[in-house]
Amino acid sequence: MKTTLAALLAILLTLGLAHAEEEALEEDLVEQLEEAQGQPIDTLQQAVDALQLRNDLLDVLMQKEELTDGDLAIIQQLTETIENALAKVEEEVGIMRERVQEVRAGAEKQGQEDIRESGREYLDQVRTLMQ
Repeated sequence: MKTTLAALLAILLTLGLAHAEEEALEEDLVEQLEEAQGQPIDTLQQAVDALQLRNDLLDVLMQKEELTDGDLAIIQQLTETIENALAKVEEEVGIMRERVQEVRAGAEKQGQEDIRESGREYLDQVRTLMQ
């Protein structure tokens, strides 16, 4: 789906595209975004993936000199999913903060097993975010 959305948007922005063709492609892109909308973002990886794609699409649209009604509909769909993904990232960053605090507390108590478990969980999550 990522490739399809990005390809459609790239075609939209190609010079010389007839207005009727552009409108049809915009409608198709809006439809695909609507289908993707509402799908749950359950993991940090899903949130990062959603942000990468939607931010790329939003960036392309922000480079246009003039936004069409179709562009505005696409932006509405993109930003709704971006907001959901950012909420998931915020939730996961809170969990990461807790894990780091557990690692620090374990270090203070010299509890090596606590440090290892919490440290591994933190590192797994932060690596996903840092990709």
